[in-house]
Amino acid sequence: MPKVVPVSAVLRKKIQLAGGLAPKILQCSPLWDGVVAGAEAWAGNAYGHELDARIISRRVISGRSTHERLEEGFSFVPLTKTSSPLAAISIDRPGAARYAAVRLNQKSESLMNASELFLKLLCEQPAHALWEAVGNALSIIGETMPPLGDIEAMPEAIEPHDRIVQVSLSLTTEGGEDGWLLEGGEEPPEIRLFFELAGLEKLARSLARQARSHAAGPAAGSQAALRSRLRQSSIRLDGVLDQFDMSIGECARLEVGQVLPLNGNETGQLALCAETMNGSVAISQGEMGNWKGQRALKLNAPVIDSFVREIAGI
Repeated sequence: MPKVVPVSAVLRKKIQLAGGLAPKILQCSPLWDGVVAGAEAWAGNAYGHELDARIISRRVISGRSTHERLEEGFSFVPLTKTSSPLAAISIDRPGAARYAAVRLNQKSESLMNASELFLKLLCEQPAHALWEAVGNALSIIGETMPPLGDIEAMPEAIEPHDRIVQVSLSLTTEGGEDGWLLEGGEEPPEIRLFFELAGLEKLARSLARQARSHAAGPAAGSQAALRSRLRQSSIRLDGVLDQFDMSIGECARLEVGQVLPLNGNETGQLALCAETMNGSVAISQGEMGNWKGQRALKLNAPVIDSFVREIAGI
């Protein structure tokens, strides 16, 4: 007898293989496109070169593990509480050395073994710029940038029981990992972004809704604009006393002064006709009169339902 696997177990297995992230988050293109765009914008300004950002890993880790990961690079956390899901950022040593080389106009190789304190101090400015670039790309930055500092100065910024999403990105020139060869043999810089899981899930849902709204917006907007233009367009209306048929030959023999009897007309009664795609259509009835010294047509019947429904459908 085949083994029945509960759906929840299958879903848990998929989430585990995806680094603990739910499929809806992994499939949220606006979220990851924003992360990549923010990293690339920052890298271009920090290193003076257009670089491609590539996400190399995404996984859920504990707050305790996050503290350990932050010790591996030059890392910063907000020193004040923020509503942003972005909890910390980290720049690795090759990235810090490359930035120092650009600032000091030296080769990266000569700065790879520079002191931790020296590189940490030089990383403060690009760290603020990275936080701002990612925040702007994801629209999660407030009116003012939070002050950033070491996790030791604000250990409660990430509690041990917190669930954090670590996103690691590699920065390379066009051509992938082997493309970062500005001075030959350099390791491509890597950055790590740490998001609160609950905040990232909320952000993903918001970005997905915005994407759906924008996708439907232009069509809905164009339809509304078309409807408005059609409703404001003009249509010719005729007040018709009567209608009758004549052959083409009879029409050709019409002469000035000839009398054409209107046998079906009641005195002063007219049909209000509208020009449509299907020809002239009687849409209401009225009677001839005078209003403020001018000839006028006074309606004595409502507009026919079929014409009203057609307008309502536009």
